[in-house]
Amino acid sequence: MFRKASFIPVALVALGGAGAASAADQGQWVTSFMAGSEFLESGSFNPHATSDIADLGTIDPSLAGISGQAHIDQLQFRDAFRVGPSFSLETGYMAESNVEPFVRLSYSQLDGRNQEVGILDSPSLDTPVPIRANIGDMNTWALNLGTRYFLTDSGAARTYLAGYVGADRTDALHARIHVAGMPETPSEDILPQTTRFDAGVEGGVAWQVSDNADLSLSLGAQYLDARSENTNAFAPVGVEDVRFTDPRWSFPVNFGVNFKF
Repeated sequence: MFRKASFIPVALVALGGAGAASAADQGQWVTSFMAGSEFLESGSFNPHATSDIADLGTIDPSLAGISGQAHIDQLQFRDAFRVGPSFSLETGYMAESNVEPFVRLSYSQLDGRNQEVGILDSPSLDTPVPIRANIGDMNTWALNLGTRYFLTDSGAARTYLAGYVGADRTDALHARIHVAGMPETPSEDILPQTTRFDAGVEGGVAWQVSDNADLSLSLGAQYLDARSENTNAFAPVGVEDVRFTDPRWSFPVNFGVNFKF
């Protein structure tokens, strides 16, 4: 079942379908190219995890004969990823002077970080030994259907609201885990490849620069049916079965060029 968060974009898409039916032979086709970034919500990527280890030498030979614990910190999404680029190609039709149904193909990326994610600790150690994770990039393709409603249908600058629904395919997310000073382990999957429902709303403004071209700037909120998966990626450092979760919300900002014909 769709969540409540998807009702608004579904309603806007339905509005566009009604407008297209009443004026199917009027207006212009619009092709848009957009580029921008997606900002993440503040949320938990994984919980804190701890495991007792009888011999830390099984992880780091220099610690042979020492018992202790491995701790994996709770990471936030913004700890694990940097903001990355996004690109979109969109085709729309001006069904009425202020209603534009559209189809959009998008690609977005979140840049994974290489950082400390935990420690090996023991009363026998003077200082804890850091555990690091080299988290891969999160790459996503999305195909959406939507409707853009212009609040005014004339003037050089026109504000609008839009809603869209569709699906995205996100590649498997990988990570390489290692203890500081030791080689990285082979890459492990921490979230699987998946295709999932998405929906979003956005508001923006379009500036007319010629009879056949506009520039646009938009800010939106996108909901994703987030992945959640237990993984043994941290088994090489003594911690098994850590659960990772995708962000459910992102906030895309895009600059676009729109051509009418």
